[in-house]
Amino acid sequence: MYECKNCGVELDSKMNFCPLCGEKAEGEKNGTNLSVKANNLTNKKSHTYDLTGLTDPQKEKLFWELSGIILLTGMIVTSIIDFLTSKTLTWSKYTLAIGLYLFINISLLSFMKNKAILMAFLSFVSTSLLLLAIDFFNSNIGWGLKLGVPLIFSIYIAIGFFIITVKRTKQKGINLIAFFLLLSGVLCIIIETIVSLHSGTFKLIWSPILLVSVFSVAVILLFIHYRLKKVTDLKRFFHI
Repeated sequence: MYECKNCGVELDSKMNFCPLCGEKAEGEKNGTNLSVKANNLTNKKSHTYDLTGLTDPQKEKLFWELSGIILLTGMIVTSIIDFLTSKTLTWSKYTLAIGLYLFINISLLSFMKNKAILMAFLSFVSTSLLLLAIDFFNSNIGWGLKLGVPLIFSIYIAIGFFIITVKRTKQKGINLIAFFLLLSGVLCIIIETIVSLHSGTFKLIWSPILLVSVFSVAVILLFIHYRLKKVTDLKRFFHI
């Protein structure tokens, strides 16, 4: 059993710090016990926690726990205020839905960052459920399903394409800005198409103008990027 020699609290073998007094584990082993020494026994009042010594999993877990506490506190407080003033839950339903949505996505980022596809899918599902919940609260079911979900799906697909493009691009520079502009222009075409179809008449007005504008800028950025790359390669070839 591991114990902190400063305060005597039981410690897990993977802990770098005592969760009660914050003393750092120095890794000294006495038999089978891991001792945690007090570095500032005579100056406990000025003790500060050294978070830089935490491992990445510990930092992610700490961020997740703090985020959960903050969101849960906000959800509970707003619900109590709403119930005391209205004798029922009215506007606080939106706070509960958004708070739960944020907690789900923070959990995905904290524990599933190595599974990007699954994380993106679950994030899309949670976002779609949030839109449907807002529809339900407004007693106007249909907007989220017919318009909101397709728009969110298009945005997630666009973000996915951009991430894949960034990963496959060997030389990164202002070409990434060009790719982002092109993808944004195409996304605007898709968004206006979805909105116009939802209204009953298919008509593109502003998105083609935006696409032409960003396309022109993207071409200039790509030309500058690859021109600079070519000049750099020539300088290396001729040892200039």
